Amino acid sequence: MPLDKNKYLNLTDDEVEHIDQFLFRFSKLQDAIGEKLFKTILLYLEEKIENKPFIDILNRLEKLELLDDVVAWKELRDDRNELAHNYDDEPEETSEVINKLYNKKSLLIDIYQQIKSYYLKNKR
Repeated sequence: MPLDKNKYLNLTDDEVEHIDQFLFRFSKLQDAIGEKLFKTILLYLEEKIENKPFIDILNRLEKLELLDDVVAWKELRDDRNELAHNYDDEPEETSEVINKLYNKKSLLIDIYQQIKSYYLKNKR
């Protein structure tokens, strides 16, 4: 990393496998945080989230200081979704999105750690 069009086009099978694993794990972690952890921590705090749109859940997490930046979370989702719609015949765009996600991996980890720390400090 960073990955450019030429490097992307010349990846070895091992490198492709490593990148695929990174992208798979990144996606799974983001899904788990967004679909499970965010809702679980709000339910733990006895927040009413039933039938609330996801943006309302994000805004509530931000208000409670459990999420630093709703826009950053949405950008992570957008970047990930962009990758899902890129194809092998678009190596430049695909390599750019892979670089974005790679550079944002610490943000995803920080979000998880922030919620985990909050829970550990406040568990009943």
